[in-house]
Amino acid sequence: MSKLSIWEQTKSMVVVWTYQNDQQMRDFVKAIDQLLLQKKFAHALIIVNIPKDLDKKTLPPHFLIYYNSPADFSMFGKLKDVQLEAELQKNYDLLLWFGTPDSKIKGLLQKSSIKKWLGINELDPLFDMLLNTQQTTPAGQLEFIQNTLQRIQS
Repeated sequence: MSKLSIWEQTKSMVVVWTYQNDQQMRDFVKAIDQLLLQKKFAHALIIVNIPKDLDKKTLPPHFLIYYNSPADFSMFGKLKDVQLEAELQKNYDLLLWFGTPDSKIKGLLQKSSIKKWLGINELDPLFDMLLNTQQTTPAGQLEFIQNTLQRIQS
């Protein structure tokens, strides 16, 4: 029986992205849309961590993106967004984490059912794998990840 690559086995995925600026966010939305056009995923969840003082209404709307801010948590650490909380109850094959893994959403993701955790240019003991890329654009990073995961057998 031949083993499939990690990419071939991935049918559902969570992407965690850290907002830096408006241009980077527009580039990320465009890149993620290109990835999703492959219609490979049965389910995808995209979480964009944003600073507390950033108004979500100024960010590009997207049907799969949840903008997550420290203000979205109660004083006791409970997520206020019930829709996102419901999404976190689903099973996922792969998590792609871009940016510093220190957001409050990390604790909730740990409680979710995610088979493989992949960190991009960041270290964390929770990551099963780490990919370092010199790519600086979201499209370049996603392409690098896809190409790399197509070569790694699970």
